[in-house]
Amino acid sequence: MAKRKARVRLVDTTFRDAQQSLLGGYLRTEEIVPIAAKMDSIGFAAMEAFGGATFETQLQIHEDPWEFLRKLNKATPNTPIQALIRGQNLVAKRNFADDVVELFIKHAAKSGVDVFRVFDPLNDLRNMEASIAAALKAKKRVQGALSYAISPAHNLELWGSLAKGLVNMGCHEIVIKDTSGLLSPQATWELVTALKQMVKVPIDIHSHCSSGMAPMAYMAGVEAGAEVLDVAVSPLAWGASQPAAESVVAALEGGEYDTGLDLEKMWDILPDVEELKRRHIEHLSPVADRVDASILRYHMPVFMLEDISLQLADDNASDRLDDALEEVTIVRRELGYPPLVAPIRQMIATQAVYNVIGRERYETVTQELKDYLQGLYGRPPVPADHELRRLVLGREEPITIRPADLLEPQVEGARRQVKKLGFEPTDDMVLIYLMFPHLAPDYMRGPQPEKKDGERPPQVSATLKVEAPDPAQAAPQPPDSAPSVVSQAAEFDVEVEGEVFKVRVTGAGVAVVPSAGAAAATTSPPPPPKGGEGTVTAPMQGLIVKVPVKPGDVVKLGDVVAVLEAMKMQNDIVTTVAGKVREVYVKEGEVVSPNQPLLAIE
Repeated sequence: MAKRKARVRLVDTTFRDAQQSLLGGYLRTEEIVPIAAKMDSIGFAAMEAFGGATFETQLQIHEDPWEFLRKLNKATPNTPIQALIRGQNLVAKRNFADDVVELFIKHAAKSGVDVFRVFDPLNDLRNMEASIAAALKAKKRVQGALSYAISPAHNLELWGSLAKGLVNMGCHEIVIKDTSGLLSPQATWELVTALKQMVKVPIDIHSHCSSGMAPMAYMAGVEAGAEVLDVAVSPLAWGASQPAAESVVAALEGGEYDTGLDLEKMWDILPDVEELKRRHIEHLSPVADRVDASILRYHMPVFMLEDISLQLADDNASDRLDDALEEVTIVRRELGYPPLVAPIRQMIATQAVYNVIGRERYETVTQELKDYLQGLYGRPPVPADHELRRLVLGREEPITIRPADLLEPQVEGARRQVKKLGFEPTDDMVLIYLMFPHLAPDYMRGPQPEKKDGERPPQVSATLKVEAPDPAQAAPQPPDSAPSVVSQAAEFDVEVEGEVFKVRVTGAGVAVVPSAGAAAATTSPPPPPKGGEGTVTAPMQGLIVKVPVKPGDVVKLGDVVAVLEAMKMQNDIVTTVAGKVREVYVKEGEVVSPNQPLLAIE
């Protein structure tokens, strides 16, 4: 093999993917920027530190993601800042109109992003074209990422076709993005070799160490011609993160693949990153901070395996784990073999659990699954099962156009809404509102100030009743996964300006209803009606957000009779019998338990 003309380049992921995978993205601006300034002299090809799920987490902890980006850019004049963009979703989990995509990319570029890495969970290039075009318009470097997957639909021909499409769009590099840690050395060698023959741009390998194969895959990829590798500083490497930068530099040092990076400079920042990890040790996921060979057995990301286990435990169905894992394979095949990338993997995991614990497969389906089958997520590698589409969508036909073509412009409406909320409609605020409207008002108001000495608290009286949590369900949630509903609950009778409300808080959400008085909190509720033929029951614990029927209504087989919110998803509850609604036992805003009767049909 001829010697390469350029050194292997390393992209550092410590402050984006690494901290997101291991610590949930909780590092703060004042913790990151000083260390990044020290790392600026090391010589990384880029520092991925913006985008992905960290944008949302920053808002949750009242950190300004835009100000963070500007400060980081100022502290790292020698190192390009890289952002991870989920195509038309940007940094959220739903499609945005093209005017939002263009404004977000333009604003990110202006604030300090030099490299945009763009991917789509389904590898639908139509969902990537607006982001790529906007980044090129901003005169920034663009990487087109392939969401790696193993299935009968994913072969070298498909990968090559996708790579060519991305290069034709103007991408400067192709990234093999293996979020599950499934890349084997042999598969990496074959894929990189094939891509090098099909496209004439650098190939970057991004993998996670969850299965233990990533370092071996990296070496095979380099020998096959890959020019760029993604790494993290060692305290935040390994496990669900990337291979350690120091280890990769040392392994390649002195040979034809030498990175040219100075290990001595890395030793200087090691204690700082180690201290960061110690400071946030409570956020360290025990699932993420290790190698899990189950990934190789089931071909699923570690967080997906954990999420399925937690969901089954919440429904007292842990003994059905093997059934659920088998069901994941079936559901994925029926959906057209999508890559197991967020948010698709959470949707598949949830549906597999529903199918296993329900009386019939697809008796309960999420709104996300309906949207997927409708084509609103994009085009899967192969068409979804026709019978499943018919079952879930009825006579509705899936769309065939680019999903974003259905969306009207959104920016100006968001500007008006931010102004209506009483805030200056700057690009910072408007984009935060567009990305996460449910978090924006609280974020815009800022952290609530502490009360001064002598200041009277608000006149609120409450009677508290707390159900003891199950210790087995207190394990930390893995990052970037849909939280499961837990059995911990609290009930309050809250008096506000003379009016009493009952507040019940559970893992499924918050329900607020008028109360007869504080004493009601300690009164046992009447027993639920007994189930029987024609009784529709809740498949799991959750919050009733809609009951579209009332007593006397005539319903047909498969009609939606309730919508239940659980695990951050809205789930349609359908009737399996036809007839007339005799009685409705629940109200909107009520929290229900698994198998609790919701209504009766006769």
